Amino acid sequence: MSPMPTGGGAKARARQESQRARILEAARKCFSEGGFHGTGMSAIAREAGMSQGLIYRYFTNKAAIIQAITEEQREERREALAGIATCSELVERLLEKIDAWRESGTSGPCEGGFDAAMFLEVSAEATRDADIAAVVMSQEPQIWEDFESLVRRSAEVAGKPLDADALRRRTVVMRCLVDGLILCYVRDPGQDREVLRKSLQEAVTALCL
Repeated sequence: MSPMPTGGGAKARARQESQRARILEAARKCFSEGGFHGTGMSAIAREAGMSQGLIYRYFTNKAAIIQAITEEQREERREALAGIATCSELVERLLEKIDAWRESGTSGPCEGGFDAAMFLEVSAEATRDADIAAVVMSQEPQIWEDFESLVRRSAEVAGKPLDADALRRRTVVMRCLVDGLILCYVRDPGQDREVLRKSLQEAVTALCL
């Protein structure tokens, strides 16, 4: 990620933080409307109401902006997972998130910050852009660690701790389950909630108990 301009006192730093947040908010809006692939730095500059030159003082390129956005989302998801004791609890949280998306009529950001549309945009762009692929790969170790910690906690709560190999295998399945649920929701948001809940609970019970 590009460093912010340095220098000045507390007031200057506050302004820099505000400018950076303004750029990221403009980028989110542009990416939501036109996708990563179709959005250039000029469009972000217009939406932010500032020059491209000023944006480049904060972010060297579009990949740096995407990195900043995805790192914010990763940290939000990390904090959310850290506060969940069991895989069954995770299912309920996921369903609450889907309810919020349904209520808002979008798969964009809602309470809790996670943006399903942005998640899919990043995944798609990583197949086309080596810089974005590098951003995604750099974040993966922490994401795997967060999911592994949840699976470990859930098994320990159930009184059935897992050895290292079993923990890794079940973490892989749990990660696929969660990421797959996001994709399924975006493609078919009208799925029956109760069927979805029972299906997910059966899956996580087999994984974590």
